[in-house]
Amino acid sequence: MKKIGNIYGLLSGITWALYTIILYTLLNLYKNSKGDLLTKEGIIFILLTTILISIVDMSFSVIFELMVLKKYSLIKELKKVLFSKQGFGIIPAAILAGPFGLLPYAIASSESASVAGALSSLYPVIGAIATFLIFKEKLGKIKILGGLISILGVVYINQFEFVNPIIYIIALIPAFGWGLEAVFGYKLMKNDVNPIVTITIRHIYSILILILSLLVILFIVKDYSYVLDFYRGIEISSNFNFIGNSLTWIVFLVGSFVGGSSYILWYVSMNYLSVAPAMILNISYVLWIPIISMLPPFNQKIDHTTLIGCIIIFIGTSIVILGDLKLNKVEKRGEIQ
Repeated sequence: MKKIGNIYGLLSGITWALYTIILYTLLNLYKNSKGDLLTKEGIIFILLTTILISIVDMSFSVIFELMVLKKYSLIKELKKVLFSKQGFGIIPAAILAGPFGLLPYAIASSESASVAGALSSLYPVIGAIATFLIFKEKLGKIKILGGLISILGVVYINQFEFVNPIIYIIALIPAFGWGLEAVFGYKLMKNDVNPIVTITIRHIYSILILILSLLVILFIVKDYSYVLDFYRGIEISSNFNFIGNSLTWIVFLVGSFVGGSSYILWYVSMNYLSVAPAMILNISYVLWIPIISMLPPFNQKIDHTTLIGCIIIFIGTSIVILGDLKLNKVEKRGEIQ
């Protein structure tokens, strides 16, 4: 059972890396975007663009998850929980994982998938700090050491990966979103609801929140035609012209399905291994993104210093998780005595 959990956990990291590369390297999602990070109007349009991307991305993921739920006869459970008290309890996690997780991750990934992967993988460190500040839980020397090593990895990448400095800030936002989700969301989702049902409900609520945000922003900018114009402009990146733009939406669908499978693999892995070891395997995406990017057909040039920085961050974050696991064991031993 443990071996199966390890395989699923490792695959969750690999599939999240593939998802990131397919959507933000293979596809040119921002080709027809009016947005930029230089003006107020530009920021509003870059946010609008990313919401449009995320709505389609999450909708494709939900389609994939519904197919899995149907296969395992879990549709009835989904209908039962969706608008129940348990279902509504997932809304905070949906907000943290969606608008404060996926949106900034998408923006940062469009500039540098490696930087987005590296900084977002700090979410266990942020989660540890949040539990200390909010719930007054002990950090412990091991967790502090892991946090410091992770920060060193970020500083190391910052010295050598030359992207817009704002991208580093944006890439850090998912770490806060996913880190806080791990603190609040997981406690809300620890009921007897199937993990795949929980993920699907979370995505459905995230889509509804994004659609509401879309309507508000469209009302502000008054440019309703932008929605169709933007979707028509999505195409394959110029480096991958051999694929052909006729397959653009198929590639988008495949990428989102891969992202959806990553969520499922991650939660199934937790069922076999518990949270801490599954999380270590999941955050391995910080290493897989630059490695897979360098392989055919992507053939991206990744500076070796970026790869080293990703390795440092992975080691530091893993130490934080292991420190949390050790602290939990000590507390349980104390309760038994």
